[in-house]
Amino acid sequence: MRSILCPADTADTLDDRVETALALARVMRGHVSFQIATPFAQMAMWEPFGGAAFSAQVINDVRAADEKLGQDLDARLAREDVPFDVVLTDQGRVESMAAAARFTDCIVASLDDPALEEVALGLRCPVLALPRGVSLLAFDKPVLLAWDGGHEAAAAMRAALPLLRLASAVHILMVREHEDSFPASDAASYLSRHDIHAHVHEVPKSGAIGLTITSKAHEIGAGLIVMGLFGKSRLRELLLGGVSRALLDGSMVPLLLAH
Repeated sequence: MRSILCPADTADTLDDRVETALALARVMRGHVSFQIATPFAQMAMWEPFGGAAFSAQVINDVRAADEKLGQDLDARLAREDVPFDVVLTDQGRVESMAAAARFTDCIVASLDDPALEEVALGLRCPVLALPRGVSLLAFDKPVLLAWDGGHEAAAAMRAALPLLRLASAVHILMVREHEDSFPASDAASYLSRHDIHAHVHEVPKSGAIGLTITSKAHEIGAGLIVMGLFGKSRLRELLLGGVSRALLDGSMVPLLLAH
């Protein structure tokens, strides 16, 4: 995870993302690209009553705000011990992240970002999603891997390997619904080949699976939950699995998501 992408904007969750991206880059000896994205072409097409002059003024104002944000980030990060760059793009938020994702190992995002689901479901890149007010600054806490035997969970596990190696303990939780699913012991065997020796917890389904996951995370003092994101994204109409929806809506622990 040495190539890290962090979308930058004026939301009050920016500090969470910036501090987490810097901490991740330090521990991984990586580089952070802070991306400021505004779709100016779309704004130019929006001319309700003021016409082209109104659109041009709006674009100029937004462009100036983006440039100021970039300058502020440059000044703030120049004091840090992490290689970084600040990129301004006139593509849409999702489109610009999709373009950068080809050369990105991890995207640092916020759980309440309206574009999070589309990014996590549509991009072939793991997403480290942070609850509001929760920066991930230490990577030696226990990690909980939510395992259901599916391809999404396996993708998340593989993506998380660099972080699992740093954890003080790795716990695999499987809430068993189907007897024919790949057991958690298979995941533990895979991790053992990477010198990661996980604790396995297989429990029968009792109540909401999302609540079972968050309860186990609290019990072990997890600093991170690793999970596959199940669903489909088409033209921003998103259909998420129930467990995915519950964790994205209510987790107070950072999530590493993969699809």
